[in-house]
Amino acid sequence: MSWYKQANNEAIFSKIKDILKGNSFIKNLMTDYSIPIEDIDNHLDFEIKEMDGKFAEGNGLLITLDPKLFAENDFFENKFHFVIHELFHWIKRRSESKFYFKDSEEVQSFVLAVAWEIMEGKDVENIYKTIYPIIEAHFENGNNSKKVFNDMVEQAKNLIEVHNSR
Repeated sequence: MSWYKQANNEAIFSKIKDILKGNSFIKNLMTDYSIPIEDIDNHLDFEIKEMDGKFAEGNGLLITLDPKLFAENDFFENKFHFVIHELFHWIKRRSESKFYFKDSEEVQSFVLAVAWEIMEGKDVENIYKTIYPIIEAHFENGNNSKKVFNDMVEQAKNLIEVHNSR
C-alpha cells in the first residue's frame, strides 16, 4: 500500500507545506510579494474534495485539491505543479489584501462610492451593509477594517461638503 493511501489528509497537507517552506524558489517568490514564509503555516489551508472536472482551486485562504490527483500515487512527483499554480493565486491574493488599501486610487474609489451612496440618500447603516463587507474581506483584523471604513465615510462626507460648497 502506498504512502498516499495510508496517510491522512493532515499528513499530506503537512508534507505539502514542508515542501513549500523548504524550497528556495518559493521562499524568494514569497519575499518578492512581501509574504512571510510563516504564512504558509498560519494562513494557508488545504482540503481534498471532489471538484467536478477541476483538479485544484485556490483563493486567499484555501487550496482545494481533487482526490483524482492522488489516484495514481504520484502526486508529489508528477502533480505538485497544481499546488504551485494555486499557491501563486494564494500569494497574489494575500499580497493584494495586505496592500490593497495602500493604493490611493483604490481608497479614493471606495470613498467616491460611499459619497455616491450618501448623496443618493442612503444612511451609513445601509452603506455599511453593502460596502463594508468588501472592505472587510481585505483584512485579517476586523477592527482595522472598521477603522478604514469609518475613515472612508468621513472622507466621503468631506468630499460631499466640498462639492456642495461649489
